[in-house]
Amino acid sequence: DAQDYRYFPDPDLTPVFISDEWLERIREKQPEFRTEKMERYKREYQIPDYDIEIITGSKSLADLFEEAAAICGQPKKVSNWIMGETLRLLKEKGEEPEDIRFSPGHLASLIAMADRKEINGRIAKDIFEVMYDRDVDPEAYAEEKGLKTVNDEGLLRSTIEKIVADNPQSVEDYHNGKEKAIGFLVGQTMKAMKGKADPAMVNVILKEIL
Repeated sequence: DAQDYRYFPDPDLTPVFISDEWLERIREKQPEFRTEKMERYKREYQIPDYDIEIITGSKSLADLFEEAAAICGQPKKVSNWIMGETLRLLKEKGEEPEDIRFSPGHLASLIAMADRKEINGRIAKDIFEVMYDRDVDPEAYAEEKGLKTVNDEGLLRSTIEKIVADNPQSVEDYHNGKEKAIGFLVGQTMKAMKGKADPAMVNVILKEIL
């Protein structure tokens, strides 16, 4: 019966009073539930639902995403780097998100460099692979290895003029309506520039010359 449990205050235990203020402080310290985080990402960052589902599935990825996005102000681009190159390398190396070594600041810096067209997309991916392994500063690494994009229009123009002169068949194909021919000429220019030219600028100058 209930009386067998002898419900009365234990004489050896001090009464504990829990205030509403204390409860509120505890609530504020609670981590954000994943469902809440997903809703917030959709509202604040406006990235695809699939990206949200993957990123919020790991605290390490979520922390990386939020910190990098806060630094560079480009949440969609941060999401793209996480969903693309980061997940690819994690899979290739058999690692987990908790094993990520590069800092959010360095990812943000890489994105900013690409935005400023200091490096092109291919070079950015090359730098990212090194950054993934050794968390190098992308700016310092690009400077040290001479990877920054060549925006010297005079140099680009003279290089493209030589490429055009050396490939008369591609030039003829282009003039005959074969648009794919310009892709070959762009490729040859990028090869001559060791991948350090801005493809958009190459296309503009090449079309002008053609």
